[in-house]
Amino acid sequence: MQGHRRRPRRKMRTPEIPVGSFSDIAFLLIIFFILTTTLSQLSGVVADIPSGEKSEEQKQTSPTVQIQGNRIVWNREDVSVRQLRQRLRDMDMAHRKEEERIVVMEAAGSVEYQTYYDVMATISASGGIIAIAREAEAK
Repeated sequence: MQGHRRRPRRKMRTPEIPVGSFSDIAFLLIIFFILTTTLSQLSGVVADIPSGEKSEEQKQTSPTVQIQGNRIVWNREDVSVRQLRQRLRDMDMAHRKEEERIVVMEAAGSVEYQTYYDVMATISASGGIIAIAREAEAK
């Protein structure tokens, strides 16, 4: 037998994943997310809440806003947000002393967040200082 020639074995190369374009893809994704992200600024209400307790005289002179469900009650009279804004504007809160700018706000029962926010924003925008009244805890 003539010599059986053995073929030289070829080395098997491991398949390589081309990673050269990964950095390009990552760069394009970053640009995409930067351009499609909405840049919105959250707005809120800054409320100065007075410290300490009020005397009986102050409690009687401070206007009271009660929120009951969707109702807004200003000194025992139902009002809309627009009417509340007008009454606070008539009081000229911005030009009063700090203790005269206090508006007592009470929320009774289940109150919608939007109504609560509207009342707080209206009082703050008029220059009033919000005093949030809470029910006394039962012992």
